[in-house]
Parts: sequence; C-alpha cells; structure tokens
Amino acid sequence: MEDVLAAWAADPEISERIAHIESVAAHDAIFEDLDPPMAAPLAAALAERGIERLYRHQAQAIKRARAGIHTVVVAGTASGKSLGYQVPIAEAALANRRATSLLLFPTKALTQDQYRSLYGLRLAPLVPAVYDGDTDQETRGWVRRHANVVLTNPDMLHIGILPHHARWATFLARLEYVVIDEVHVLRGIFGSHVANVLRRLRRLAAHYGANPTFLASSATIGNPAELAGRLVGVPFEQVDQDTSPAGTKHYVLWNPEKDEAGEGRRSALAETTDVFVDLVRRGKHTIAFTRSRKGTELVYRWARERLGGDLGARIAPYRAGYLAEDRRRTEERLFSGELLGVTATNALELGIDVGGLDAAVLTTFPGTIASFRQQAGRAGRTLEESLAVLVAGEDALDQWFMRHPDRLFSRPSEAAVVNPVNPDVLGAHAGCAAYELPLGNEDVEYFGEELEELLPALVDRGELRPRGRRMYWGPRQAPAPGIDIRSAGGTPYSIVDQDGSVIGTVDEGRAFQQVHPGAVYLHQGDSYLVEELNLGGRVARVALGEVDFYTQPHRETDLWVRARRRHTRVGRFTVAHGIVEVSDRVTAYKKKSIRDGSVLGHETLDLPSRTFETQAFWVTVPDGLMDQAGVGHLDQPGTLHAAEHTAIAMLPLFAICDRWDVGGLSTPFHPDAGGPVWFIYDGYPGGAGISPIGFERSDEHLRATLAALRECDCSAGCPSCVQSPKCGNFNDPLDKAGAIRLLAAGLA
Repeated sequence: MEDVLAAWAADPEISERIAHIESVAAHDAIFEDLDPPMAAPLAAALAERGIERLYRHQAQAIKRARAGIHTVVVAGTASGKSLGYQVPIAEAALANRRATSLLLFPTKALTQDQYRSLYGLRLAPLVPAVYDGDTDQETRGWVRRHANVVLTNPDMLHIGILPHHARWATFLARLEYVVIDEVHVLRGIFGSHVANVLRRLRRLAAHYGANPTFLASSATIGNPAELAGRLVGVPFEQVDQDTSPAGTKHYVLWNPEKDEAGEGRRSALAETTDVFVDLVRRGKHTIAFTRSRKGTELVYRWARERLGGDLGARIAPYRAGYLAEDRRRTEERLFSGELLGVTATNALELGIDVGGLDAAVLTTFPGTIASFRQQAGRAGRTLEESLAVLVAGEDALDQWFMRHPDRLFSRPSEAAVVNPVNPDVLGAHAGCAAYELPLGNEDVEYFGEELEELLPALVDRGELRPRGRRMYWGPRQAPAPGIDIRSAGGTPYSIVDQDGSVIGTVDEGRAFQQVHPGAVYLHQGDSYLVEELNLGGRVARVALGEVDFYTQPHRETDLWVRARRRHTRVGRFTVAHGIVEVSDRVTAYKKKSIRDGSVLGHETLDLPSRTFETQAFWVTVPDGLMDQAGVGHLDQPGTLHAAEHTAIAMLPLFAICDRWDVGGLSTPFHPDAGGPVWFIYDGYPGGAGISPIGFERSDEHLRATLAALRECDCSAGCPSCVQSPKCGNFNDPLDKAGAIRLLAAGLA
C-alpha cells in the first residue's frame, strides 16, 4: 500500500483531503498450549489447516469452556475467535457422540461460513448441520434426528425450534454448549428480542434436564461481559487480549473538499466512489461500506459507469434485502477473486470469510468505534499490508474525528445496550414462553420481576389463561410467527416489481419514509419509482425508471410525557428520563438532484400517523437562562433545534447507536416540561436501552455537544454541526450561535 499512499501524497487535490494517516505496525502472535492437550484426531484435523498452535486468547477461551464457565471472547476480525468455541464443541462430540451443541449466528451467511469450517474438520463423531429458513422440510427432519451440532440464527430458534421443542427433546436434553457469535450486533431492539429468546431456551433446556455452557464471541466493545450477561441472564467472564498476528495497516482519514462558499463539503458518497474506483483500477481488492441500501446502490452505479467494460463487470453491490442466492453468489465471487470490488452495507461487516481484501473504504463514520474497527478489519485478513480509508461526511461526529484523530484510535469502545424488559418485547415473549410451557412463579428467574407486572394485562387481552398457579397460552394460534425479532413490531412491507416479483422488503417503522408514493427506491443499481403503497396488503408497488433525483420525506412529530422516572441537574439544566408517547407522521417529500442536492420539487402525502410509547431523556432550560444567553424569543426555536440536532449527533460517543436509532423534538414551550426543552427518544416502541445511557452520561454528553458546536468553523451552521440528514423539518429553523450561547451559559 506504500505505492498508493505515495501516489496520493503526490497529488495536490488528494493530499489536501487527507486529514490524517495512522499506521499500525505489524505484530507477531502470542501462543499458549492447552493442558491437557486436545485429542489427537482434533489436533490432526487442525494441523491439516495449518494450525499447529493456539493463540493465547483461543487457549484461554477453551480452558474456560472446558470448566463450564460462560465466556465471551473479544478480538478483532480474522483473529481466530471461532476456534475458541469450535474446539470445545468438537471435544464434546469426541468424548460423547450424544452430546449436542447449538450455534447461533446473526446472519445466514455467517451460518453457512461456520458450517463449512466445522464440516471441514472431517471428524466422524461431529455431525454439523444448518437449520434455518432455507432448509427444506425433509432435511429438517434429518437434522433433528441425526445432527449433534446445529447451526442456526436467533430468528429460527425463536420461530422454528422453541415452539416445537417436543421434536427437539433429545437434542435439548443433551445440550452442552450454546454459542452466540458476533454478540456485539445483538443490541437495541434486536438484542432485546434475542435476550428473551435466549431466556426461553434456558428455560426449556432446564425443563429437559440440561444446563448448557454459553460461549460468545464479540468485536471490541466497551462492555462485552455485561452485554453477554444481559442477553443470556447469567454472569460471563471475558477473554479480551487479541494475540493473533497482523500485518501493517494504514488508516487514512479523508475529508472531502469544501464547496466554494466554504459552508459545505462534497458528498461523501461521491468521494467514496472516487477512492473505490482508484483502488480497483490499481488492482486492489476493495470493499466500500456505506450507511444505507441507497448509498450502496449509488456508489455501485457510479463506479460501474466510470470503470466500464471488464473492470465494471468485476464489481458488485451487496446488502440486506437481496435474495439469498444473489448474496451467496456475490460472496463466492468475492472469495474466489473474480470480483475486484464490492459496495456493501454493514451486511458484510461481520466475519464472513470473503478471502483476502487489500482495502476497505468507509463512507462516513459507521456510528460506533466497534463498527469502525470491524469494517476496517475486513481488509488485511492475512499478514499482508492493508489500507482502511474513512471518508468523512458533513455530520458533526465525522468532523469531530477529523479534528481529533487521536480520539478515533485511542478512545475506548462504546457500551452496547439492550433492554430485555422492554414491556412490548417482554410481553410478546411471555406469550411465546407460555405457549411452550405454562408460566409459573419460578419463571421470574428467567424473565425478571417485570414479568409479574405484565401478566395481568396479558390476561385481560386474552393472551394468557390462569389455571391454578400456572398461566397458559389462550389463543389457538402460536404467537411466535407473529413476532419479528428484528423489528420494533408490525409486519414488513414487500416491494413488488411490475412483473409481480418481490425485489426487497422494508420494516413497517420505516416504510412510510422509504417507500411512500412517489419515493425513489434503489435496487442493484437501478432506480424504481413507488407507484402505490398498499397499507392493508403491506405492499409497495414499484416500476423501473431512469431518474436523476432522490426523495427526502418531511415528518411531523408530537410527543407527550407519560412518566418522569429520574431527573438530575447538569449545570443549570434539568435532565430527566422517563416514558413518552410519540406520534410521527410523514406529510410530504422533496425531490432532490442526485448530483448537487438542489430541490427539484415538493409533493404532499396523505399517510396515517404512527404512534408508540418509548423511553426518552430530555433537557429543560430554566427560567431566565435564555435571556442571560442573549437568545431572543424569536430565536428560541432555532436555538433549541440546533442544540437537539448536535446532541443527537454526539450521542454515539457514549452508547452504541446512530442518529437513525433515536428521534428528537425541541420546542420553546412544552406543557409537560414547563418551559423550553429538547427531547431525545428511542425510536422503537418500549425503548431500546439508548436513552438511559444518554441520561446517565448527560454531563459528558452536553459538554461534547458544546465542544462540537464551538469547534466547527462554519459561520451559521452546517451539516458538520447542526444540520441533520434525517431532520423531518428540512433543517429549518437552526441557530448555531444561539445554541452555543445557551449551552455555554447553562454549563458555566
């Protein structure tokens, strides 16, 4: 990569974009032996793969697993984390062919990847098999009867295994290990659902007489043992020293040039395309990560047009929403080297083995230090030199890292949050648990005391029927199929082409924003116009079309405080946390030019509102502070709006989330706050565990917000400080200067 860096340094237009280069030197492995050593057949199988010795973190994980200690291994990409659970599982099968293990992966691609790895050991007593939504009925029966290592995902465990546990009685009775791979992605609402699925699993395993050991792997986050413990409901130990070898890695912080007025910067997607095309032309196997499906499609389309011919045919897009066969074909082409480049969402962030990549390009900071390290780690999966380029957006957090690169490389990873007792989530899984086995007082051990508080409401709704000291599931239909553990509830919308084929899906919570009538939907580099949104049928009908614009929705939000649970003082501000009700409605959209972002048109919409209860924290401004800060009555809306936007932008410094996981509202007067206030709320019904972290770290959070505003060198506010790409009011009004004066006065 020295040749690439030298060429960039010699080009004045490129060199002025490079804000910082951080080079991390290569380092050797640290090994450790097992005592007692692993069985000869297993050692021989690993030796055939070239594995003669174990890294220290692998050995320490295996020792703990042997001792029955619930363990989470924390290490980087390509560090061999999976061997920490593969060896104990193989040893269990070699010692007792009847012993079983259950492996959970967040994606089907990871499941297939690990299946190939386990099957490749070629150990006769080890019978691995995949059991997921792609497994046909005949094969499912064979898996239940013969496999002793079952690889699946939390969705299939929730919907296809636990409700039918009688068919799995023998497997569950012999369960020795449960593996949770890539545990760091199990956060927010998805993690809260998975936590309850795992509690249901523990409950059924105990019913059949088993007490399995849980083993987890994670990328670097701030609280791996705590997260694993909250997910499973048992204490974990962590192994967190990555002792695998690594080649030299160069990190380039790339800040797009400012526009002629000096108030904005060139699009991060356009700059990513430039970097991606340059690296592909140089023959570097490159992955370009974007933050959205639309971004993935745009970078792919622009790069394909510029590369043309043979090179254009050697790149491909990869994201969720594609059919499984399309994703696997891309994975195979990438692994074989047929593809030189791929544009991707974080669907390829996880540890799927896609072969040796030379470079990773990240389109804007991916929201968390953990994701930054994970995505950058996709390049350099061997000991070769590698490159990671972070292309900054105009977002406040991106520009903060451009000004403080040391914070990106030295700052501890954020904490991942889950909320297993979210009443909507816990209530749903209480019904599932009752369907599987009648609920009793002893189940508080698995689901917490909050379960008892929810039971009367579930009885009133007819979902549970009390009989003696037990609670039974009431309706005839099984509850699990109606619960999507990857969404905040509701049924996803199917996106249907003119020929009737389903080309994608979108969660109910985002459907009105992404596939409203008139919206532009991108799929595999092509633009589709949404012609109809069928609310009853949950279908968006689209037509292929050539358009030179994208769409941006306008939202109106109302919020009411239902309960204030906690409050504290930060300077002169009062910060509170509690339960709120949010009503959100998409009322219009703008058509904006793909090339320069100019507004081409404005259309109104007539869609229903979405109302939900969630958690929030809010900052109330005391009487007199506005006057003291020199913020006049007419300037208050813009001042509060600017403070709210920047506060949301800086929240990912403290909790693993991004601004799309939360919502905000500001107003010069709110009857429930008694004065000027801004709210930040979890964007999911019941809450995802983000707002409690914001409340608990409110002092640091508010001071970071003020610093971000002060350090941005724009005059009146820009996307690097107060403007938000998701603002439902099109970033109007915003008063950066007022926000600085208000926060400075309140925190003095």
